[in-house]
Order: sequence, then structure tokens, then C-alpha cells
Amino acid sequence: MTKHYLPPLIKITDPDNPPQGVRFLTRIIDSSILPISKRYSSFFQQGEHLSIVLHSINLSPRQFDAPLAVLPWFVDKLDFFMKPSTQGGLPPNKIATDKEQVNGEYLILGRCMDAGVPSGEGGYDITNLSRGDYSTAPIEQEVTFSDSYLFKGGLLDLFKDLAAKYKNGTL
Repeated sequence: MTKHYLPPLIKITDPDNPPQGVRFLTRIIDSSILPISKRYSSFFQQGEHLSIVLHSINLSPRQFDAPLAVLPWFVDKLDFFMKPSTQGGLPPNKIATDKEQVNGEYLILGRCMDAGVPSGEGGYDITNLSRGDYSTAPIEQEVTFSDSYLFKGGLLDLFKDLAAKYKNGTL
């Protein structure tokens, strides 16, 4: 069965020099994998969409795209994961949300046991079922963040800041 994805956004191959029509928002270093490699997450705006580009000196950039509304959605869904099921959180025995439509694109937030860092720690991944990966493989786009990057490395605070700007129309 062939999957049909939305047309790709502008591919960002050099995060230090984004293409015309792509607005740089911010960048944060992923300190969870130091000193092995300096990996960055750069955030860009393409119209009503957010592009997160993971890049380092050693690896080609990987790009994840979603509507800008992913910013408050992610913050809210992460809170949903943290709540016990008895308080309205994720039901028992589930490691991912059901797919949800966010400004016309289907997203899932999932818990992962290995977030791709040397320590093998867990984390969270956002999957956009509506957009194909920029590689040649016919798979959905996803981005993964380790627990330490989110909660100790400042990434969650950055998401919260961008989500607030999105909500009040200043992004």
C-alpha cells in the first residue's frame, strides 16, 4: 500500500544559512550527548509550519515539519503523559497518544525506551503521520528527544516559550 503524504516544505540543508522564505527562530544544543558530539536543534518557521532541524558536525541534518500548533500541542501532551491515568492522564499500558489532527496533520506523541543517546535513556518522539521523511525511505517524519534534553537541557522550556509566543500571536 502506497502512503500519500502532504507536499514537503522547503528542505533546510544548511541550518546556518536557511533558504529564502524560511525564518530562523532559535537554536539549542543537546547537552545530553556531550562530549561525543555537539548536536543542535534549530527551529525555523515556514509560513504556518514549524521545522525542527537536528544537526551536528558529524551528521547530515534531519528535518521534522509540523504545523506551528505542534508547539502548544506538544507541551499539553507531555503534561498528559505526566499525569496519572486516575487524574486524566494517559491510560494504563499505553506508550503513545492516539493520533490527533493538529491543523490538518496527524500527530502522535510516544514514549521511547532509547532516545538515541549514548546513555540509552528514554525520551519522547513526535511522529507526523501526514509528512514523509526527507530520506528516500517511505516513512513518516519523526523527531526524538531524550528525557535529559527535555527536562534538564532546556528544551521543554524552549518549547513552552515558543508555544506562548504562538498562542499570543508574536511568533
